[in-house]
Amino acid sequence: MSLESFGEELRRLREQKQMSLAAISEATRISEKMLEAMEAGRLSVLPQTYIRAFLRAYARVLELNPEEILKRYDAVNQEISVATEEWKNRSKVPAPPLERPKQTITASSGRTLLRPAMILVVIVAAIGGVIYLATRGSSVPVQDPLSKVPFDKAVHETEAAVVQAEPTPPPPQVRRPVADSLRLEVTTTDSLWISVNIDNVRKGQYLFPPRRTHTWAAKEQFIISMGNAGVATFRLNGNDLGALGKRGAVARNIVISQSGVQQAQ
Repeated sequence: MSLESFGEELRRLREQKQMSLAAISEATRISEKMLEAMEAGRLSVLPQTYIRAFLRAYARVLELNPEEILKRYDAVNQEISVATEEWKNRSKVPAPPLERPKQTITASSGRTLLRPAMILVVIVAAIGGVIYLATRGSSVPVQDPLSKVPFDKAVHETEAAVVQAEPTPPPPQVRRPVADSLRLEVTTTDSLWISVNIDNVRKGQYLFPPRRTHTWAAKEQFIISMGNAGVATFRLNGNDLGALGKRGAVARNIVISQSGVQQAQ
């Protein structure tokens, strides 16, 4: 069984109970899109920490046995893991070693290689003898350059060369990191699912229980979506924003920045 087949089975059980996704969403506080993902077998898009909790709540609303649903889900994951491991083992079959051709050297080939070497030695010896005879008896006067350069001048030139070769490096520039200027605080009175987009760089999804407080930091803005919006109140940099929706309602793409709260276009 695949995750798609498992989700299809959940959908059939729901239809047999004649319950809509909206009714299950209202009872479980799980958004309809997340319930649709569960019934489509796309469990990877859900918060991984809460998949089992979502399945348990889904089963209870349909008056099914939650433990039986979780056993089927675990069995599907086990089948996927076994298939993946078998595929990995097949891809790890070692390739046969390559055979190197054996090199054989016969007595005739050894003599063939030795002859050019002997000829090269004779040529080098002849050239050395010619150079020795040509330079013998001639004397080349050796000049001492240090005797013609005053000591003070040599020291001065050496110090100047060192100064030019090793310039003083400029002091390093220290960049100060830009601190987050916005702090958003949420406090819940009931269970809340919320998605937070921070500066279009960091994203996260959270499932908070009642009476929970959490804080995020940003440089420019937050974009939030949440279910059961009326159970959460917000504060921006210590200023009360209140609730951003009604209890039981879904709020989508709310932009919170230094200029205030607005709906994303």
